[in-house]
Amino acid sequence: MQPLQGVPKHLARNPGARDRWFVLSLLFVNYFVLYAHRFLVNYIQVPLQEDLGLSELQLNATTWAFHVTYALAQLFVGYLSDRFSRRTVLISALAASTIAFSAMGLAQGFYDMFALRVALAATQAASVPAIAGIMADCFVQQNRSRAVSIYLLSSPFSLIVAGAAGGALAENFGWRVSIACFGAGGFVVVCVIALLLREPERTERAEKKGLGVEGASLSRTLLTVLSVRSFLLLALAYLMASNVSQQLAYFLPRYFSERFGMDLQESGAMATIAPQIGTVIGLLSGGALADLLARRWPGGRFVVQIGGLCLAIPAIYLISFTDSTSVILCALFVSGIGFWLYFSNLWTTTFDVVDPAARSTAIGLLNVAAGVFGSWPYLVVGKLRDDGVITDLRTVFFTFACVLIASAVILLIIVQVTLRKDLQSPVNESLSE
Repeated sequence: MQPLQGVPKHLARNPGARDRWFVLSLLFVNYFVLYAHRFLVNYIQVPLQEDLGLSELQLNATTWAFHVTYALAQLFVGYLSDRFSRRTVLISALAASTIAFSAMGLAQGFYDMFALRVALAATQAASVPAIAGIMADCFVQQNRSRAVSIYLLSSPFSLIVAGAAGGALAENFGWRVSIACFGAGGFVVVCVIALLLREPERTERAEKKGLGVEGASLSRTLLTVLSVRSFLLLALAYLMASNVSQQLAYFLPRYFSERFGMDLQESGAMATIAPQIGTVIGLLSGGALADLLARRWPGGRFVVQIGGLCLAIPAIYLISFTDSTSVILCALFVSGIGFWLYFSNLWTTTFDVVDPAARSTAIGLLNVAAGVFGSWPYLVVGKLRDDGVITDLRTVFFTFACVLIASAVILLIIVQVTLRKDLQSPVNESLSE
């Protein structure tokens, strides 16, 4: 790998928009709410399933429906943030998704819950691409990984709160009360974001290069992104890694409940606290290390991602082979570090290879790939459990580790084969203040 050349001196000196950390704090809170609403169902599965009379297939189908809808919607709503106000997109999406989430507490059966999970996915879909666009414009290439890492700390915090508080509320007052409490918090955050978030100026778009300053049509934007080989490989690797991460988080509370006889609060805490502590370490170290390496080598951020997956692989193998809760906790801690060394750099590696005027579209496409093509295991596992084929979820965890190996190999191919051609150079323009 060759040293990165040609970074304008003024870009190295200018860290980005003057209020970038305040904007980041608002995005942090926004994502905290989105993530908690999305994954709370993981920790209230048992009472929800019993109350609504759901089979294993039906229970898992509601989660599958969320991921597929979320992915398909991003094919269109991600583009909105490349052309229109990200602030408006964020506020509208958060308000609508909070309404859909709160309504889940009123569901009376499978079809109600299925429809509301679809509604939650459709309304949340526009948020992440808009957030990604704002992050890219408020920070510069030299500090984006650190900024994204700090922002992504909201996810482990939200999972810890959802796992511990959500599980405790469901255990003591019922799963509907748990949803109602988290929904009320969402409405408060909608008001805060609407009052305080500004629309940042768009940066790094070239006047006579690529999609230009104003961007282009949806079809041309999609074609531009999909013509980048490194992006296609990134999407394939993300499809595998993200679904392993999400499905591991989904099945772990159920696994602890079934195998070790834990109640909702215990299984939720077991499944979240250790990996989320690891997540914090992975995020903070992954962002700083990637920014450091990226100043010297084009593949620096990718190398950090590969290293993260190489940590997570043996940790997940270990979970599938041991009955010791202490060993499982250690493995979950290590897997948390590994996964988030990878995820902390996903947006920035994407920004490194796509046109700046297509950033939100590209992030949306990543989620399209992961949701449409990677969410089917929820249905397969549910069906096989109903049929008695899978009696121990450790079989599923072993398969997850094998999938992560393939993801790491794909990232290595990017570094060795495609990155040199696809790497974007910083644009020699002033940044917003």
